[in-house]
Amino acid sequence: MEKRLLEENIEVLRRAAGNWMDRRLVLMTAAQFAAKGKKIDGQAFIKVSDLVKSSASMFSPLRGIHFPMTGLIMAKDSHPEVEISRLHQNYQILRKANMRSSAFTYIAAFLLDDDMDASRINAIYEEMKKHHRFLTSYDDYPAAVIIAKRDGRVNELIEISERYYRGLNDKGLWKGNNLQFLANMLVMCGDFQHELVRDVIYAKEELIRRGLKVKDIHYPALGVIALTGRVKEAASIAVKLSEMKEFKWYKEMAITVAATFVSQDYIDASAELTTAIHAMIQAQQASAAAATAAAAAAAAASSGS
Repeated sequence: MEKRLLEENIEVLRRAAGNWMDRRLVLMTAAQFAAKGKKIDGQAFIKVSDLVKSSASMFSPLRGIHFPMTGLIMAKDSHPEVEISRLHQNYQILRKANMRSSAFTYIAAFLLDDDMDASRINAIYEEMKKHHRFLTSYDDYPAAVIIAKRDGRVNELIEISERYYRGLNDKGLWKGNNLQFLANMLVMCGDFQHELVRDVIYAKEELIRRGLKVKDIHYPALGVIALTGRVKEAASIAVKLSEMKEFKWYKEMAITVAATFVSQDYIDASAELTTAIHAMIQAQQASAAAATAAAAAAAAASSGS
């Protein structure tokens, strides 16, 4: 982890966005760039951010996540205008497949490949609901997209997810939406693997051993850390992040940001990384950004009430 680069990116975004932007969004977005070894151009970021906002209607859920979405768009090696246009096209494809309007629908649209069948994505989502009717909601759209990238029958893919859900719960992870998202992510690794359950639990225990508090919001990050095999490195990074003054009031972000760093290193070092596993990591990073935006919005609404 390049601590200096992360600090510089945080400062650039803080100045560019002003004090009104929730610091958690600043931390998450700064980390997206720092993990790739990129310094943020503040003026360019604001320009793209304005393009994202102006491309959406006043009450569009995209406006609520325009800041982290700008980071995701700029991290791709293509013109922002092209990515924004693609984002809206994919969003409409998902909406026509009966998916509701939400910030997570835009995250799903960002993850959507050009040749994907939207009806298959919706079928996967509906299969999820059969197992967790009251748990499955629009925040599971990104997981439905990444599962759809895998070959196989829909019911068999979701059954793999269910085995991970039950197996991880048996090992002490709490039932809930974050565990469901983690289980859905692990489907990208192929058939059910007991070893992967063991690796996730090892990641959790190593973080706790280093003095970090692991909450259910960290479950998707645990999956990514376990996948990379860089558990000790991730734990070390998370500790260093938690000690930075920028994380003083947001220590729960340290594990998520650490997962971003080690997963990017894993991508860079793995020339033959499968599309599915890359999608899993990308989905974790994108959904972490959306979840951070949702938490920031909830906090703002609570303070204003």
